Amino acid sequence: MEGIGNEQPIDDASLAQRIARGPAAEREACLEILYARYADPLFAIIHHRMSGSAETADVWQETWLAALRGIESYRGQSGLFTWLCGIARRKISDHFRRTGRRVGRITEAPIDSLDIGGGPLPEEVLARREIRLRVVEILAALPDDYRAALTARYADGYGVEEVARRIGRPYKAAESLLSRAKEAFRSKFMSMERSDERIG
Repeated sequence: MEGIGNEQPIDDASLAQRIARGPAAEREACLEILYARYADPLFAIIHHRMSGSAETADVWQETWLAALRGIESYRGQSGLFTWLCGIARRKISDHFRRTGRRVGRITEAPIDSLDIGGGPLPEEVLARREIRLRVVEILAALPDDYRAALTARYADGYGVEEVARRIGRPYKAAESLLSRAKEAFRSKFMSMERSDERIG
């Protein structure tokens, strides 16, 4: 994660707090960090959920404006990207209500098809654009160490020993981290599935 000047990387909760309450110069620097971290993946998520609509940019801008107006309400109970995606889902729903369109389910794939416990995600599942974007959204919302471990293991196909070397941890620690990361991934996926069912 990025830091300001010589500072250590800023976590999501501190970043949000500084944007909400920090001095003007610090707020500006933190806004740049927020934008650099999440602008592109947020746009990709909105673009996909709106099926490539020309109004994607408008909803994206509305999402950012709502996020900045409500940044003080962010309490760090979820990742900042997850919080942003929640705002985006509401803005997309508002847009579809205004235009008379219905929000459909993002994916019909069962959670079992995304079981990453036994190896890489199946190619036939990842071939679906919806699932790829869902995976991107979830990975972006995970802590950095979880994301790095899962990407090395399942996207790059490395064994646990190589994952451990790449993330700079002993074998057993990497194995434990991967287990926690997989569980976090599954939990977020199921939570998003339930959310989509309520919207759909």
